[in-house]
Amino acid sequence: MASVQAVYNSLKDLTNKEQKGFITPQIFNSLASLAQMNVFNEFFTELVDIQKLSRQNFELGGDKSRRKQKLEDLSFMVRDAEISSTDNVFLKPNDLSRIISIRVNDTFVFNSTDSRTLCEILYDVQKMNAILGSNLSTPTESFPVALISGEIEVFPSTINSIIVTYYKRPTAFVVATRDEVPVQPAWNGFEQPDGTLQFNPMASFDFMLPEHCVPELVNEMAKLLGVRLRDNAVQPFATREEAAE
Repeated sequence: MASVQAVYNSLKDLTNKEQKGFITPQIFNSLASLAQMNVFNEFFTELVDIQKLSRQNFELGGDKSRRKQKLEDLSFMVRDAEISSTDNVFLKPNDLSRIISIRVNDTFVFNSTDSRTLCEILYDVQKMNAILGSNLSTPTESFPVALISGEIEVFPSTINSIIVTYYKRPTAFVVATRDEVPVQPAWNGFEQPDGTLQFNPMASFDFMLPEHCVPELVNEMAKLLGVRLRDNAVQPFATREEAAE
């Protein structure tokens, strides 16, 4: 995982190289969540750009494929959630970012033999109404349809349990134990006798992004810090690094 200590130390060196400005743990922690979310969202933007390149035969194949690399980065956030309901309306997972697929939890479906019955996913209410009003395309237990809005509505209404595969919003890992926790990345320390702060791995939380994302996180936080600290050196640094990519 991307080390919160590595990102914090890099930013501290950047902002303190001439003893101008200072990034405190409080400032760092207040921006870490936003920086992580920005880098996470950028993964999806890059996938769209990669798809455009692949149409022009500019995309490499095999292990050098940029698309494969981005999907591997996103795999850290893939989760399954089993959701049941007394009717055919299901609440979305609390940590949902983007839905990948929805399938029927077939142990709850009478006479079902397929454990991977996928739902067709729709976001258009008008199209869903047209499907439900048609004698030819009415959803069945073998060919279910899920309408995504504020909730997840699955047809036919006999389905009362589904499994949602999705990308979760990134959270963090405890540095010392590597346990996933529902909090945001944070650098925390304890004060030493001379007044300096010593890194505390038990109270600090690494980013839920791959280790190679440390430079991207540093650049993203440098942009945020440049605005917050009004530092004339920090923001141009981030802009130059972003342009170099």
